[in-house]
Amino acid sequence: MSPSSLAGHVIELIDEILKSKLPADRVIADFYKERRYLGSHDRRWITEKVYSILRNYILLRELVGTCAPRKDSLYAFLIYEFLLAKMQPDELEGGYSKLMETYRLAGNEIDLLKLSDCSEKKLEEIGNTDEGIFILNSFPHFFGELLPASVQPDALPIMIALNHEARVCVRVDTNKISRADVIADLQRQGVEAAASEFSPMGIYLPKRVNLNNVPLYKDGVIDIQEEASQIVGLVLDPKDGETIVDACAGAGGKSLELAALSGGRTHIYALDVNQNRLETLAERAGKSGFENIRIIKVLPDGLEGVEDLVGTADKVVVDAPCTGSGTIRRNPDKKFRLTKSLVQTRAAYQKDILQRYAKLVKVGGYLYYVTCSIFAEENQSVIEWFVKSNPQYQVVDISQNLPDPRFADLIENGFLAIYPHRHEMDGFFAAAMKRLS
Repeated sequence: MSPSSLAGHVIELIDEILKSKLPADRVIADFYKERRYLGSHDRRWITEKVYSILRNYILLRELVGTCAPRKDSLYAFLIYEFLLAKMQPDELEGGYSKLMETYRLAGNEIDLLKLSDCSEKKLEEIGNTDEGIFILNSFPHFFGELLPASVQPDALPIMIALNHEARVCVRVDTNKISRADVIADLQRQGVEAAASEFSPMGIYLPKRVNLNNVPLYKDGVIDIQEEASQIVGLVLDPKDGETIVDACAGAGGKSLELAALSGGRTHIYALDVNQNRLETLAERAGKSGFENIRIIKVLPDGLEGVEDLVGTADKVVVDAPCTGSGTIRRNPDKKFRLTKSLVQTRAAYQKDILQRYAKLVKVGGYLYYVTCSIFAEENQSVIEWFVKSNPQYQVVDISQNLPDPRFADLIENGFLAIYPHRHEMDGFFAAAMKRLS
């Protein structure tokens, strides 16, 4: 496919992402389903360009607003090519000649030299403003305010880390095979693989691989799960015979890990409000061979359907819906969708859902609160509110769950606090609380 055709697909896809309320990866997947004529090479080029534009969209939006005749994904694409892909106006004119011709025939005013010059000048002006550090990295200007006080001075390195593409990480079911054997098997197939630093089950794949062609993945021996998420499973440390409730199970990453860590000898209840996600979990559990996971669809409020679990669970983990600010490496569209009101709305819901599922914990049992957010209002503030509202619960220093010294750098004030600029993982937070009465 010609460069102009590829660029046209990028512009069309950016438009669809901006109009949709769905995550970018979902929009992209649907886009390709409707355009099966696109080969793997074309899809890779389009996807990489789209994600690069999304990572820089707040900056591009600012430049388009000043320098383009109208707000349009075409101009975001062109300015991206000037400033970040480092193309000269004449080079861009030649490389995308058919694209330029098509838009000009449609009545678009495209003066590439003027657009390039204006963008360069505006970029320099932005760099001299108080908010420049955020706009240049394409984060909302209030991003730093949302971070915990301990890492607010690290706002710039955090933004830089979140703008890097995340590596693919898989988890090995070490009941079935050792991590070393999986790495050796992958390398024999020509797949680059390296052991993760913190999780004893994790393997990083530096280059993207179609895992559907890898037998170990098809057989459920390995599964995609970010290393930070794997560490949450280690925090829970499932024991034989325990009743564990995964209150926001989603597609089941945590449930499957807990089943694997216990060798299938725990009673796991996987709850979620979304039937499609639970069907995915059921499929994954079947592939992995676990029969100790009971899947239950619950309502968005109340405990209908799980009344029998009230006061019976040894451990309940609430991986609460959040802004996903710690996963921006994978979901850069979260940056320009982020608002202060969204954070407040998520925090209010997190308090509600934590309060609700805390009722399932038995006396002497443990409640775990987890998010993939790095914002204080969704993490530390929620726990502070919860223990004040529920004196029968006491925060437990999470280092008790992760006594190995290698985890010490991941623990802050008794909480699991993973930051991408320090640990090259997605941002994650976890707190442990014991029910005393």
